[in-house]
Amino acid sequence: MKLKEELLHLMREDEAVREALASTGELFQGYNPQMEKVHLRNAQRLKELIEENKGFPTIAQVGEEACVAALRIVLHAISWPEFMRAQEQVLTDLAKKKEVPALYVACLVDRIRFYEGLKQVYGTNSDWDENGILRITDVEDPDGLNKRRAEVGLSPLESMIITPMNVEYHPPDPAKRQQEFLEWTKKTGWRTT
Repeated sequence: MKLKEELLHLMREDEAVREALASTGELFQGYNPQMEKVHLRNAQRLKELIEENKGFPTIAQVGEEACVAALRIVLHAISWPEFMRAQEQVLTDLAKKKEVPALYVACLVDRIRFYEGLKQVYGTNSDWDENGILRITDVEDPDGLNKRRAEVGLSPLESMIITPMNVEYHPPDPAKRQQEFLEWTKKTGWRTT
């Protein structure tokens, strides 16, 4: 299977499983083992493809849609921190040369920081607070946030207001959910304390 078609196929599988789990509500009850299995399998295959092709699949090599599929595979590999961290600098360098979309790299930078318990750079991740309200988690240099967002093709944060009308799930016990999340970050290696 050609690289482009394989990347698109992997992402279609991811989306199909996500849709099936969302339809039953299982997707919103912690990190579903079936979803994790797909994410890890896809990430392992992407790692092999990167090694075989001596580099990350860029827009010039596979087209924008397949490049974005590869970036999404990296973003979804949340239970494999080493893989995500290994891609961060490579993708940052490729984004500077416009070989991959900077927006997805910004999401990767933030996602890594989010799971590590650090402040985000671009404000692309949200989480439920102790009151069960979905909010963008802390960002560094809030005054420069919209400038950084614009540099990577993201709209101003003010346009990203999250309201109860556009959120599919509310944790019944936000404190319990937060504790489970912290335990998961330690188990997977995102955090040590």
